[in-house]
Amino acid sequence: MDENVVKPEELMTIAEMVKRNAELFGEKTALQMRRGDVFEKISYRELYQKVRATAAALVSIGFSKGDRAGVIGENRPEWPISYLSIVTAGGIVVPLDPQLKYKEIGHILTISGTKIVFASPKYIPLLNECQESTGLPETIISMESKYPEALFILDDFIKKGQELIAEGSINLDERKAKLDDLLAIIFTSGTTGKSKGVMLTHRGVMFDAIASSKVIIINSTDRLISILPLHHTFEATAGFIFPLYIGAMITYARSLKSKEIIEDIKDTKATIILGVPLIYEKMLKGLRKGISEQRPLIRSLVQTNLAVVHGTRKILHLDPGRFLFKSLRKKSGLGSLRLLIAGGAALPLWVSEGFSEFGFNIIQGYGLTETSPITNINPLEKVKHASVGPPIPGIEMKIVNPDEHGIGEIAVKGPIVMQGYYKDEEETSKVIKEGWLYTGDYGRVDKDNYFYITGRKKSLIVSQAGKNIYPEEVEEELLLSDFIEEVLVIGRLNPNTKREEVYAIIYPNWESLDAYTKEKGIDQTETWVNSFFKEEIEKYCKELADYKRVKSFSIREEEFPKTTTKKIKRFLFQEETIQTEK
Repeated sequence: MDENVVKPEELMTIAEMVKRNAELFGEKTALQMRRGDVFEKISYRELYQKVRATAAALVSIGFSKGDRAGVIGENRPEWPISYLSIVTAGGIVVPLDPQLKYKEIGHILTISGTKIVFASPKYIPLLNECQESTGLPETIISMESKYPEALFILDDFIKKGQELIAEGSINLDERKAKLDDLLAIIFTSGTTGKSKGVMLTHRGVMFDAIASSKVIIINSTDRLISILPLHHTFEATAGFIFPLYIGAMITYARSLKSKEIIEDIKDTKATIILGVPLIYEKMLKGLRKGISEQRPLIRSLVQTNLAVVHGTRKILHLDPGRFLFKSLRKKSGLGSLRLLIAGGAALPLWVSEGFSEFGFNIIQGYGLTETSPITNINPLEKVKHASVGPPIPGIEMKIVNPDEHGIGEIAVKGPIVMQGYYKDEEETSKVIKEGWLYTGDYGRVDKDNYFYITGRKKSLIVSQAGKNIYPEEVEEELLLSDFIEEVLVIGRLNPNTKREEVYAIIYPNWESLDAYTKEKGIDQTETWVNSFFKEEIEKYCKELADYKRVKSFSIREEEFPKTTTKKIKRFLFQEETIQTEK
């Protein structure tokens, strides 16, 4: 038996973990956030006390075991307090995406029967609209004191709960969940449109966190900076439950502005950051842009050091980037970071290798909301940047119906797989067969059991000759251009030949393009722009097989609409709504 496999005695419910942490880590800071000029801190013991008090107050207003309660808000300490108090009261959490419109949130509240919602003041008007149209939520608990008269406030809730616990009138032990009880219902549409409620259990999420901790070496001295939205399962498990289980400190970034994130990293000496590929792409481009604006001597020194890194890696299989670029990392404000973790989508190879050259430890993993969500992690001691890594301990994975290249649909089996889609047996039966979850992702596996993602099943393009084309592969090549900020590759019917062809929608890096045309004295006409990008596309597609190359394209004037984890909403462009493009 693999010594890294999660043992039955290691498993616990979320509420049991919060209690255990209070005993193990006591006055150590669990959560913090900059407010004004100081960081407001909450210790592990305080967190346990606040969570229990809030749970007691919830019970006092009629919240029963198995009831649903929602949480909506930006990342802040009150979000995990709300989440943890719901499960401590024996309830089920319904995390809400703040980017949704009131009709979408109203629909989620109605089908899930969610009557209580914890909310930051920013989203209370949105919930009021839901109340007017659906009657839900019946109760709103504000995370701050800025609230309409009819609302509860979290601080008052905590005080009330403390009094109830002191009186002995509320017994939370009667509310204890079991490992296989439902923990959360996460409504997700991702990049494919239709919203489905993913049912995750205490066992699934805790198994995922504990198994991950046996691959990624994080300890109680680590300090994580939280920037991804907490309602998303990747951040909820990997950036919230996992670090709390370990006893690490979580800092909530005060905003998503790059300057303020870097200030928070520097001031907290953050050691770990979780991000999606788009965030890392922009970070790396910013780093390279900063280098390009330095004096010629500095630029020359950087290029020389990069050449040393490349040569040393190739000949000696050593990585001197950590030493050679220590000063650069410090000046960029990222010097304290010892680990960058990517998830939510495939990380382009040029991004992972680019960070690695500068001495950053960057790893990527893989997973879905339906798998709690982590299924694979690259171990730091043996990173393969093109891969998402082997399965975490205790999880089975296989490639279904592989083609001649070994590529087929990825299927997953183990305790982390969801119970199913909420009130949707038909959709559940489509993806869970004999205990195996069919992910809808295509991939392959190598001899070391490392998995490689090649693309989404639904976005696959099939050529006239029956060749499979994975849009993500073409997109990764095109994004190597300094003049392409974002790109979406889809199949589109050629009106003349009536055949499906590879079509690219380009959102240019207008800043780089403007600087280039100004330097060259070029008049940036529509005809010139189209001709320029035709050449760029041909240049960056030349390494691809002919049938994979882009045959036609269009230019967008603005960024693509994205999910909250910065993935392009591909489904909008695979349907008739493509006509909205610029």
